[in-house]
Amino acid sequence: MIVSLIKKGVERGVSLRRFSLLMLFLSLVIMAVLLYTIITTVQAFNALSDATGDYIELEAAADDLMDASDYLTEEVQRYTVMAERTHLENYFREAEEERRREHALAVMFKNAPNSPALTQLQSAMSESIDLMNREYYAMRLVLDAHGDTDIPAALRDIKLTDEDQALTGEGKIAKAQQLMHDSEYYAQKSRIRADMQQCVDTLTESTQKVREDMEKKTGTSLKWMIALILIQSICVFKILWLTTRLGVSPLLKAVNHIRKDEQLPVTGAQEFRYLADTYNKMYHTYKKNIESLSFKASHDELTGVYNRAGYELIRESVDLSSTALMILDVNFFKEINDTSGHETGDEALKKVGRVLTDNFRSVDYICRIGGDEFTVFMVNLKDEPEELIRRKVDQINAALMDDSDGSPSVSMSVGIAIGDGEADSQELFRRADTALYHVKENGRMGCCFYEKGMKIKENER
Repeated sequence: MIVSLIKKGVERGVSLRRFSLLMLFLSLVIMAVLLYTIITTVQAFNALSDATGDYIELEAAADDLMDASDYLTEEVQRYTVMAERTHLENYFREAEEERRREHALAVMFKNAPNSPALTQLQSAMSESIDLMNREYYAMRLVLDAHGDTDIPAALRDIKLTDEDQALTGEGKIAKAQQLMHDSEYYAQKSRIRADMQQCVDTLTESTQKVREDMEKKTGTSLKWMIALILIQSICVFKILWLTTRLGVSPLLKAVNHIRKDEQLPVTGAQEFRYLADTYNKMYHTYKKNIESLSFKASHDELTGVYNRAGYELIRESVDLSSTALMILDVNFFKEINDTSGHETGDEALKKVGRVLTDNFRSVDYICRIGGDEFTVFMVNLKDEPEELIRRKVDQINAALMDDSDGSPSVSMSVGIAIGDGEADSQELFRRADTALYHVKENGRMGCCFYEKGMKIKENER
């Protein structure tokens, strides 16, 4: 899609504005998908981290569970054989204070609360409690055999059978050793250990599976991130390349052609093609006018501004959509000629030419199209130029009224029509002439802008 769009943009000159909006939309979509992928990746990574932590805790808990179980067995067997109270104390310190088995079970229930293996583990622990009752009985036999009255709280409620109570001290010790070393004890111990090991293996296996799933999900998310970043990078590169190809490069080439006074090649984006085409039309009109127009042929000898012939050429070459056409009449010019003579009238016209030239830009076109009638083409105007034009008219009339240099004092009435891109030069002139009529009908010496609704009878003008 992007390659096809770029090819079409180069060959046909797509609109840079539309292309930029399309690329912006595409970039926003990619960014949204990338952001979603980043969020899911972070979530997957956190889940992987949690699963890894759970896996490590389960392994440590399983080891503690087995170690604590073996430690209790070892201490009770040593006590029944050696009758050293240290082993008895070690047994109950582990069973009642350190409680490693219970802590390990708590970790397992926390990390895998819904695992069916925990039910089996609880059954194994119940069987382990039965085994502990056997161990408690054996330790109570040894205490009685040695007449030890310092009995741990857990053993105080243990009552020997009448048969065992009647045994001698050596008989009680022998009975205790038999309980801790016979085949039944080891068989029960083996069953408990096997059940516990199976449950622990099941728990770690399920946790490992979750960990592997999270690793896979994280890997997939990272691949998507890399792919999206690569796509976005390609899009950015293509956007920059196409903008340079369709906009910047034609513009730089156009500058060189303008410096060489040549027409512009019509290439690049639609906007630039329109600009180049418009410039070329103006260029051809300008060249044609230059070839057919000399200074004497186009300028008024008395005032130095363009004459009627110059006016006719200018009105066909300027961009009327950004131009204001002004028609200016010298107020009471006939009376000046009648009362002061034609020489004074000529001086008044020269003064008008000087004042207009001083108050308009060099790019504006000032023309004398009749005896006391002037026009001005104000070109390349920006939005809402009315206030600027009013100030200029006031400045012009103020300068014309000043007779301190000995020149005749005159004033002008001005009608203005601003191009709207629809009116041709004749229509624009008609509008300005209509506005001028309104000025003359309302006191002269000022200006009026053409508005829709202004009408003038042909026999009155």
